[in-house]
Amino acid sequence: MNPAAHFYSTSNLEPSELAIPINSLVFHGNPIDDRGRLAIQLNNAESHHRILVSYDVETMAVKIGEKSVSADSCEILIQEHLDDRPIVLEATTLGFAELFCIVRALIALGIKVFTTIYVEPANYTKPVGGNSFALSELIADYRPIPHSIVDLASDEVSAGVFFLGYEPERMARALEEFQMISSKEIKVVFGVPAFRAGWELNAIVPHLSILSEQGSIDVAYCSANEPGSAFDCLEKTRLSLSAGDKMFIAPIGTKPCGIATAVFCSLYPSETGIIYDHPKRKSKRSSGVNLWHKYSVNIG
Repeated sequence: MNPAAHFYSTSNLEPSELAIPINSLVFHGNPIDDRGRLAIQLNNAESHHRILVSYDVETMAVKIGEKSVSADSCEILIQEHLDDRPIVLEATTLGFAELFCIVRALIALGIKVFTTIYVEPANYTKPVGGNSFALSELIADYRPIPHSIVDLASDEVSAGVFFLGYEPERMARALEEFQMISSKEIKVVFGVPAFRAGWELNAIVPHLSILSEQGSIDVAYCSANEPGSAFDCLEKTRLSLSAGDKMFIAPIGTKPCGIATAVFCSLYPSETGIIYDHPKRKSKRSSGVNLWHKYSVNIG
């Protein structure tokens, strides 16, 4: 029987309405704006046990609390913190690499249920005089994440999915770095509906020139704030693969799409791989808070 994941989503205006159990084990990243700081506080619930997680792109090591280990074996450190407490991943502050490492470790350890929190911004910042969102200070080269490495030059990798956001240079760089991608079946996925009405245009319009230059690229849509929708989109591509083939995923869109990617690649490691560019997120990249989302993930 193939592994499966089920996402149960609720959305609220206040963190107190999320009903996070008291004394939860909360894995989180470094906050870079007020939204992130509020997300970690979780309505000032002092009873939660919070663990800071960070990923080093250069060494491919994960720091969990006060200890560091190679991302290849981060479940060793994750397991040290697990007990009977509910597990919560605060995805607003976690980068994608941290998120994938934690999710993969939890699934490898046999954890069947965990919760992910994501807080939508009220607004993203724009440069003075600019129309596009300014989200990243620096976008590094695409670099591998352990347990998700994929050989794009291989004929076995026949398809790929890009979740796209507001920074077209990220896809442009992938196409430049990995020119062999052009020979594969590529699907790009935009977040529609977007977090706010009209924001889908901030993603679609900047990518139009890239897509027109590439020609044969399929365009699909999934809800920007619903990982279950993104997971279904990935599953359609996986089921279209020929026997023995693989697919790659570039989770450079919204964080809920990143959550779906982390779960999907953890469940299907022999059929998937990830390409990711590890952007350095701008300080104060967003302002205000919109909806609070709780995604309960059930494995199996």
